Amino acid sequence: MRVYSADELRRAFDFETLIDALENGHRSGRPQLGDTLLGPSEKRYMVRSVHGGRNLIGSKLVTILPDNPDLTALPSIQAVIVLFDETDGQPKALLDATELTYWKTAVDSALGSRLLSREDSATLALAGAGGLAPWLVRAHRAVRPGLKRVLIWNRTSARAEVVADQLAREGTPAEVVTDFEPAVRSADIVTTATMSTEPILQGDWVRAGTHVDLVGGFSAETREGDDAVVSRGRLFVDCMESALDGVGDIDGPLQSGAIGKDDILGDLFDLVPGHVAGRRSPDEITVFKNAGGAHLDLMIATALVEKIEADAK
Repeated sequence: MRVYSADELRRAFDFETLIDALENGHRSGRPQLGDTLLGPSEKRYMVRSVHGGRNLIGSKLVTILPDNPDLTALPSIQAVIVLFDETDGQPKALLDATELTYWKTAVDSALGSRLLSREDSATLALAGAGGLAPWLVRAHRAVRPGLKRVLIWNRTSARAEVVADQLAREGTPAEVVTDFEPAVRSADIVTTATMSTEPILQGDWVRAGTHVDLVGGFSAETREGDDAVVSRGRLFVDCMESALDGVGDIDGPLQSGAIGKDDILGDLFDLVPGHVAGRRSPDEITVFKNAGGAHLDLMIATALVEKIEADAK
């Protein structure tokens, strides 16, 4: 079994390769997925598994400790991925997946943006200043290079300043805002990367033509958008199985009756092959729930392994 370190994977990362790999991965059939989430909200352990796809079986093992950055300086999310050969069952690879998880999540949102946001998008509003925040900005700009203005809001402004400084050093103009509402009202793309248990984004703030990217909520207790966010626009998810498995941004509006399952127009397995239409006009609001899933980790991990092995020859 080959072990891939974080440094080895980091040298192979680039957005163009991974976004294309994720898009191509959604042109084949749907794999079988299974998730397990254990532990209290402050110390979660998640296992996300996939069977089928590229002749591999795999699982990502994840710890989720939201207080880590403040208490230990470690990331909130840490992970490894293990891959097995689907034919003979042999373990094939073990990957350090902490940083890979940031890439995978950001690339998932970038693919949604490629398919749903306006090509002339110029302003991005971001909620959240955790480890994922700068990756989302980079990913959205990879598919929408016209994004020249980035507005960052976080409940703790000091952490938002850190993210803004980091992006500025990379050449991305970013500024911290103390009120999320006016940032949303001026944005062409809104992305949220928090672990909030109460909606921080109201649908009434979202102007015509905006693309909304809901990322942070991963459980029934976590939620970032109110009912109006998902009911105002054309609603898509990355994966039906993941999004309908107790994810608050979808489960909450379903429970309240704000939307029905038929209001979810499709996922990436529908959008990529063109089975359903994405954005139909410049004035439409589009909403994308990034719920994740082990199939995404499998697609990204496989693309990285193939790239590393090809570069080694």
